Amino acid sequence: MKKRLILLATLICFARAEEVKLTPKQEKNWDITVAKPERADSYPLGRIIVEVVTPPTLLHTISLPFEANVQKLYAAKYQKVQKGEILAEVTGTKWIEVQQKAIADAIEYRHHKHLTERKIMLCKEEIIPQKECKAARAELETDKIRIAAAKALLESYGADRESIETLFKTLKIARTVKVKSNVAGSIIVLNATPGKSTNPSDALFVIKQKGPLWIEANIEALRTLKLKEGERVRLSVADKMFESRVLQLSDVINRENQTRRVRFSVPETVQLASGLMLSADLIVFGDVLKLKKSAVIKEGGTQIVFMKTQFGFRAIPVEVMAEDDTFYYIKPSPLLKGKVAVNSLAILKNLLGGNDE
Repeated sequence: MKKRLILLATLICFARAEEVKLTPKQEKNWDITVAKPERADSYPLGRIIVEVVTPPTLLHTISLPFEANVQKLYAAKYQKVQKGEILAEVTGTKWIEVQQKAIADAIEYRHHKHLTERKIMLCKEEIIPQKECKAARAELETDKIRIAAAKALLESYGADRESIETLFKTLKIARTVKVKSNVAGSIIVLNATPGKSTNPSDALFVIKQKGPLWIEANIEALRTLKLKEGERVRLSVADKMFESRVLQLSDVINRENQTRRVRFSVPETVQLASGLMLSADLIVFGDVLKLKKSAVIKEGGTQIVFMKTQFGFRAIPVEVMAEDDTFYYIKPSPLLKGKVAVNSLAILKNLLGGNDE
């Protein structure tokens, strides 16, 4: 608070000392016109190069935990698919082996189930001791756990619940497994080719789900000082103007070009293609004064305007926040309460004794 008072006192002293007294006739002769600074709720931070990016939460990878041979392919790259749609049919030795193991577990479970049922009847009639029934029940529970594990393994291999239930019911091995889409979206990566084997570490498909995208840009570090995470901004991209938010400011500045990576949100209603790179205008919200560039002139190392007074014009120092082709956007000041000169500033400056024009 003390620093602000000192700064305000300095500005007032400067304004009182830097004053030009003019008569109405002199103003008319020198064709000096005045205008009141306009209030604005935003100002441009400049033009930046942006890239449209897909958030990782919208990318869904479909892969298999075994080396598979693609028997049939039902989808193509960039094709739109629905959730549950069959994309391919594949087979592999591991797929056959895991089914064989599941069938063996199912047969053993059925055997122990019948055996346990008979022992329970005998226990009720006290023909055999109760401990044998307890042991049979415990063994049956172990078999149930093996069945649950076998179903989970089959599901991880790409089998759906219907085909898993069919396997345990019929005890017949399916030669192929159907690979289905787990989301609705567009295929942006396709590594499956009919007749060729796939590596377990490779993604068969990558599907981009529909949803709001991101815009990312490398912005000069000094310009990012006016930005805060969560702050509301406005972007003008590809003839589309929309409100956005600063999602993230990178903690690291690129030492080579002194830029900082900034991430912005994109409303879902704004249609932009992922991967697109183009220029954009970044607009920041804030209370500023808008003045034509002709109304500001430099005096030494300070930018000033000439405010109209009762007896002439007073030089007021201003802080320029931003600019565009036509206007300067100035930080509001308690000294700027009236109209300012918008032309013939060189004349007014010379009357102050300045040499630089």
